[in-house]
Amino acid sequence: MPQHLQFNPYVLTGYRPLQSFGGCVRSLFYFHNETINILTHGVSLLYMMAVLPGLLPWGGGGGAWFLSLCHLMGALAPWCGSFLYHLFMNHTQGASLYHRLLQLDMLGIWVSQSIGAIPMVTATVYCAPTLLRYAALAVYCLGSLIGLYKAMRAWSPWERRLCFAAPFCMRLLLAGARAANLAGGDPHAILHVFLQDAVSLGGGVIGAMHIPEKWFPGTVDRCLNSHNIMHVLVVLAVYSMHQVTTRDLAWMSSVDCRRL
Repeated sequence: MPQHLQFNPYVLTGYRPLQSFGGCVRSLFYFHNETINILTHGVSLLYMMAVLPGLLPWGGGGGAWFLSLCHLMGALAPWCGSFLYHLFMNHTQGASLYHRLLQLDMLGIWVSQSIGAIPMVTATVYCAPTLLRYAALAVYCLGSLIGLYKAMRAWSPWERRLCFAAPFCMRLLLAGARAANLAGGDPHAILHVFLQDAVSLGGGVIGAMHIPEKWFPGTVDRCLNSHNIMHVLVVLAVYSMHQVTTRDLAWMSSVDCRRL
């Protein structure tokens, strides 16, 4: 394989040759070592496009339409970039197209990690004093923009994961405040508040460490390798993000901050 596709030394077989656009599309119909990665996010994209818009309170007050839009973008973006990246990564245009597809994939992850989390951040500081509320949102947006800059320039697996450290740390701080009843948000959503980042973090670590294929090189090339596992865990993380968002939107529409 070309050097730009030699990113996992423990996956030895099942690679597609360099192909044209049509050849990449036709690879949807036979089994290779990117099939699971393509299908997990392709099926998720189609399902969420069909179902998710109808589950969100577009007509609610308090900016619910904007927060619903943030959640919809955050839930759809990672599947779009990942699906295109994995489907066309072996295109005959080579490394130049590959790196553009990788940036598109990273952009989708950034939208999910940053814009998709705005409803949770908003709910957490919903009843805080006005200055603190806007300051928290401004700091989160600034950290997210720094993460976007780093994401577009990161090439190694660990660099791509660490570029989201700033918004991740702030979400962790806000989750701790919610767990200690020092902040807003639906108290029944606290488990998913932690799961949405913990599951995603676990998937990222597994992917970067090449577990389990580093223990059994060549035996899990087409299925159950680290990238397959990471894709499934990311789907579960977005499910938790959806649970948090829908519960927080309902909580914000009914809460009276003067009584808290």
